Amino acid sequence: MSYTIIRRIRLAHCARGPLICPKCREMDREEICLLDICPPDRGLVTRRVIPVGAEGEEVWHEFDIVQVFASEKEARAYADAHGIEDVEL
Repeated sequence: MSYTIIRRIRLAHCARGPLICPKCREMDREEICLLDICPPDRGLVTRRVIPVGAEGEEVWHEFDIVQVFASEKEARAYADAHGIEDVEL
């Protein structure tokens, strides 16, 4: 199983989100991102979660943003070059 996926998500500074956190409010926009769905210290650090399909079921995973892509074309090229099959834009 690959531990990186590409998704279009809203950026946030922390798990509290833009309603509570001023830093999250400042960066509140949607971007295409490379996500690590198996980050270090899982369960020990507060992170957002995302649903990921695994063996026909939807499983919730914590994630870290590894990279933000400038365009859909750049994200698809990265996915092709690195063998990432789980891409939802």
